[in-house]
Amino acid sequence: MTSRDSENSMFGQAAPVSLEQLIRWRRDVRRFRKEPVPDALIDRLLRLADLAPSVGNSQPWRIVNVKDAGVRAAVVRNFEAERRKSADVYDGEQASLYNKLKLAGFDAAPVHLAVFCDHHAGQGHGLGRQTMPETLESSCACMVTMLWLAAREAGLGLGWVSIVDPTAISAALGAPKHWKFIGYLLLGWPEEEHLDPELERLGWQPRTPFETRYSELGSQSKAVRANDANHPSRASAGSVTLVGAGPGDPDLLTIKALRALQSADAVLYDDLVAKPILSCVRPGAKLIDVGKRGYRKSCKQPDINAEMIRLAREGLKVVRLKSGDPLIFGRAGEEIAACQDAGVPISVVAGVTSAQGAAAGLKVALTHRDYARRLQFITAHDRRGHLPSDIDWGAIADNAATTVVYMPKRTLAELTEAVISHGLDPKTPAIAVANATRSDERVFLSSVGAIAAELDAAHPEGPVLVMIGEALRYATTADAAEQASTLASVLGGLPIAS
Repeated sequence: MTSRDSENSMFGQAAPVSLEQLIRWRRDVRRFRKEPVPDALIDRLLRLADLAPSVGNSQPWRIVNVKDAGVRAAVVRNFEAERRKSADVYDGEQASLYNKLKLAGFDAAPVHLAVFCDHHAGQGHGLGRQTMPETLESSCACMVTMLWLAAREAGLGLGWVSIVDPTAISAALGAPKHWKFIGYLLLGWPEEEHLDPELERLGWQPRTPFETRYSELGSQSKAVRANDANHPSRASAGSVTLVGAGPGDPDLLTIKALRALQSADAVLYDDLVAKPILSCVRPGAKLIDVGKRGYRKSCKQPDINAEMIRLAREGLKVVRLKSGDPLIFGRAGEEIAACQDAGVPISVVAGVTSAQGAAAGLKVALTHRDYARRLQFITAHDRRGHLPSDIDWGAIADNAATTVVYMPKRTLAELTEAVISHGLDPKTPAIAVANATRSDERVFLSSVGAIAAELDAAHPEGPVLVMIGEALRYATTADAAEQASTLASVLGGLPIAS
């Protein structure tokens, strides 16, 4: 993907980003791709940053685009020397971690910018500076923040290098004596996207609660004690949303689901969620695979619950992304209960369940005034992976119902044998659909008596469901005439409505 493709996919008109997203994505970037940033884009970003507020409209910042290879090399040498000096203040595990941290991206960042504050700036006539001259430097920090946000909006990353000697850098760049060095900035296309800062991710220092930095004076409420990281009044601003991803076709995502994915900070997704759906998640969000894979090593449900709650308590917007609809055989009840017990806000976004997607592709109604006046969904395995012992076989054998069987791969032969023994005609139509609505969808038109053997022989990969009932005789997956011939040969003709 080119940088321009990345920019368009991340920030195109179809998926505008919010101010909150840009602020959350404003992280110190130290890992860059080496591809260049167009000069026109750099110019645009700097002009946007130049609109930053400043005390008395002083605009004291002075920006130097460092392109000279010799000067860049001198800056890198100074950084390495100062880094070695800084390491002496740490010991033990912290010293070991410090030496492993990547604290700058000199090796790849294509754009180097040095920022200075001009203390002789005549702009603004000194307004606001007589009492607080340091506001000139604060104004420069505002400009850097504006540049940071503008860069993220364009898909770029920015790193602020502070482990350098200001005097040495000023000399290397030949800056006037009345320019005070503010920072050395590295700009480029990020090599990877992360929501959380690298220092936090690697265990250097976690963020502390907002309440430790906020207090009230003169309020009726009790003031919050500042600088107390363990203050009991800490409140989480995070939340969990269970989102139905649909059966696989991204076009079947609801608008509400798409909005949730594009505003999420972290997405915990199941193994059955189609990969194109994951491309709808906003760049920078954590993607965490918590797939529960049938009959294979999987994430345990208690661990998934704990991870959702942990992330939400960090203040993140967490999406629990499930294939189909989360409320249909998706163990949503357990996750809802876990969040409610933990006091974490939770909401649910319905999805298109796979039965609906498969039926739409087949152009068959799951209900029919003549042949199916009831629709029922069942699962073909219990907690142990066996055929459930409490299935109402009489209801399944009812020829006036359409039954959709979820997760039937291992137990279908046992299920069809049981339902036939309870009176269902073995010639009743049965259709298996693997990977419904996806590009690799496979359809098996058969009968109740033969469908298990056909599936076993084909051994399709991916999620499978089986639909049973007389209404399915009208299913079409290709040209109508061709399909009618196939159905007639398999099922012995179409029924005549009574």
